[in-house]
Amino acid sequence: MKEKHIFAGGNTSKGFYSCFDNIFDPVELNHIYILKGGPGVGKSSFMKKFAGEMLKKDYSAEFVHCSSDNESLDGIIIPELKIAIVDGTAPHTLDPQIPGAVDEIVNLGAFIDSNQLKKYKNQIIQTNKNKTMIYKSAYRYLKAAGIISEEINAIHDSLVDTGKFEIMCADAKAKMLADDEDLKKKSKTKRLFSEAYTANGYISHTASLYQGKRIWSVVGENTSYTSELLKMLADEASKRGYDIELYCMPLNPDMLRHIHIPEMNLVITGSGDHAIADSEEVFDIHGIMNTENLKTRVSEIENNLHLFDLLIKIALDKLSETKKYHELLEVFYINSMDFNGVDNSFESILRQYT
Repeated sequence: MKEKHIFAGGNTSKGFYSCFDNIFDPVELNHIYILKGGPGVGKSSFMKKFAGEMLKKDYSAEFVHCSSDNESLDGIIIPELKIAIVDGTAPHTLDPQIPGAVDEIVNLGAFIDSNQLKKYKNQIIQTNKNKTMIYKSAYRYLKAAGIISEEINAIHDSLVDTGKFEIMCADAKAKMLADDEDLKKKSKTKRLFSEAYTANGYISHTASLYQGKRIWSVVGENTSYTSELLKMLADEASKRGYDIELYCMPLNPDMLRHIHIPEMNLVITGSGDHAIADSEEVFDIHGIMNTENLKTRVSEIENNLHLFDLLIKIALDKLSETKKYHELLEVFYINSMDFNGVDNSFESILRQYT
């Protein structure tokens, strides 16, 4: 049984950042089922149930979690069958790109009793307004946390020995490419998240990337230099035709947290203070910092970290509040749904793969 867990997007310092187009590619997949319908119509349960049935048949499954509520799914992929089921509603509205041949809409909204739902019209409108307002507030706090993160990185950047960093990059490049040849094909690159700020707190699914993989760790508090090293290695592998999965920093999606090179069976992870167990290679950025000068700036760093933690806490509290409004919306829809129709749609699709 092989499972992989990722996020389709993130709540970041730049607002909501979507990677949806990177994940559900109609060129790479044989069939994409696009689920339509409002909150509470059973889209996430539909996908979880289908993935569970495929796992029972010894297929692997990729679970694409929702960054708003990590317990819900934005999609699933069954790699061996090259099929996906995806939530095609806002904020990542998805419509067929190759209708019929690849993409197929499954409208769970067809099983809503619209006359029943109309009774809740005013409550739905107001609940959506309240939810949107709180999201905007959460993003303002995440933006502020991003600014403080930049300040912390600027301090760390000033303490890195750039000459030693260049040597580290050259060493990492030589080791990565030592036994690997030029594949002489065009590389494909995907941007994803394995970690996210959600309504249930800070959630990491990074450990699911490690299953059966070789692991290298980049150690150190300096996230900008970690990102730079990862980007350099990704670029070098890409030049030789290797496909790359780029995992973004959950707060700043322009920076890299991890990379996965499937054809090398290699994950290179920005592991923070400690190397991941069983890492084949460890690159210690903290070890090439001027530790004497670092001691003189500890108080400044600690003050910024305290402010950063406070801003993140408030942002997470806001995101948690949005979940309450979403659950209220789900109640309106659940009370208006015919779930027998949803079950029949599920069985119709499942029969095609059993």
